[in-house]
Amino acid sequence: MRSLGVYMRKSGILLPIFSLPSNYGVGSLGKEAYDFVDFLVKSGQSVWQVLPVTSTSKKEYYSPYKTNGAFSGNYDLIDIDMLVEEGLLSLDLINSIDMSKYQTDPRYVDYDKTRNLKQEILYKAYENFISGKFYLEEEYADFCNENIFWLDEYCKYMSLRKINNDLPYWEWDKISDFDELSEDKNVDIMKDYKNLFDYHKFLQYKFYSQWLKLKAYANKNDIEIFGDIPIYISQDSSDFYFHKEMFLIDKNGEPSSVSGVPPDEFSSEGQYWGNPLYDWKYLSADRYDWWMKRIKKSFDIYDILRIDHFRAFESFYSIDKATKDAKSGEWIKGPGKDFFDILSKEVPNANIIAEDLGIITDEVRDLLDYTGYPGMKVIQFGFNSDSKNLNLPHMYYKNTVAYTGTHDNKTLVEWLETTANTAQMEYAKKYLRLETYDKYTEALIRSVLGSCSDLSIVPIQDWLDFGAWARINTPSTVGINWKFRLLQGELDEKLVEYISDTSGIYGRYIER
Repeated sequence: MRSLGVYMRKSGILLPIFSLPSNYGVGSLGKEAYDFVDFLVKSGQSVWQVLPVTSTSKKEYYSPYKTNGAFSGNYDLIDIDMLVEEGLLSLDLINSIDMSKYQTDPRYVDYDKTRNLKQEILYKAYENFISGKFYLEEEYADFCNENIFWLDEYCKYMSLRKINNDLPYWEWDKISDFDELSEDKNVDIMKDYKNLFDYHKFLQYKFYSQWLKLKAYANKNDIEIFGDIPIYISQDSSDFYFHKEMFLIDKNGEPSSVSGVPPDEFSSEGQYWGNPLYDWKYLSADRYDWWMKRIKKSFDIYDILRIDHFRAFESFYSIDKATKDAKSGEWIKGPGKDFFDILSKEVPNANIIAEDLGIITDEVRDLLDYTGYPGMKVIQFGFNSDSKNLNLPHMYYKNTVAYTGTHDNKTLVEWLETTANTAQMEYAKKYLRLETYDKYTEALIRSVLGSCSDLSIVPIQDWLDFGAWARINTPSTVGINWKFRLLQGELDEKLVEYISDTSGIYGRYIER
């Protein structure tokens, strides 16, 4: 296959939507998102990389990598002010809310409080939607028809989940089977169910309409949206609930083994993710139809798509669900080239990036070469061996994406602080001539931008010299992640000048 990667020399910034400033406790698809596009343009950048924007759950600590629906949108990100502009909410209602009760610290998302706040507001918008002319909008009907292959199942699942106190299906007690839904037996539950079903349709409609408008604005300004598709989905999801046949399950219809990775650069104990594993033999029988639909849907909202944990398509790590011991799992063969042969026919010229970090074998490298997809290079991994380390910038090649760090890495400041007085740091000082810089982070950023990789990505925290407190995710931990937020005014003209000048030195500044 020919390369499907990016061809121009470009650079971009990694910033999750939830990290944008906002008056409602979490970043949204409103004004601040549009302002960030403008910031990228002024800084000469070409790409905005985000994390998955699918719906999240409290049970999974709001991780964007464990969604309630693989095709769903994260309704926490719906912008409230845009709903006011549409006439779905009144300013009087918004002004009557004491926002201070919902925002403990503007630096971090408090998901429990934020969701309670936004659900209260969004439900009022829904009531206005169904009681007025909005419900008859042709655009709404078109959205429901175009997405029927996933939307109804997702809304069914989320409705019964809510009726059962937002618990995953295996903990439902009020009603646990859709066959139990009938007007005769459960009149009250049926009424709640129908209302919740329509409410979740409304949330998805509003998420997608706001997202596509934002994407159109970005594309109009020559900014590409770089998205992320997690390879696995959550057991607590409509996908698993309705399509258990796609997964490796036991006689009770529950996962027989689950996902994770053995010990690696991120964790000495390995990582127990706990997602159901795919039955690739079953999926191959219908040409991976669910996966093809999922990738096609991803390209409706993204211009570039990172396939998370690419190596699992060659071999995936299987952990006994009972032990939860990531050290004692086993590798099992994945679908390999057959999957990508079909993908290249179903989604020709797809602009895909392969997340090929962690334990990579020759077989995985062969599969990556076969697809032609760009892989990833992370400079933080470059100083733990010798000059042949593939994560050192002089070892990069064009068809790659170069990073100072990903959402799973330490910020550069944290990395420098925790690597101090080690052999890695001594090597980094020699390689980067760190003492010649006022701040060491600049040396690392310059090395990544100066590499021959077609695309370089720098998280906003690294441009801002933020420390450990600004880390997005620490693998193998729960409850402390996906919370970092920017404050108003931090993306100032001084930062624009720093980014644009540094990018321009290495031929990555795009003139508009």
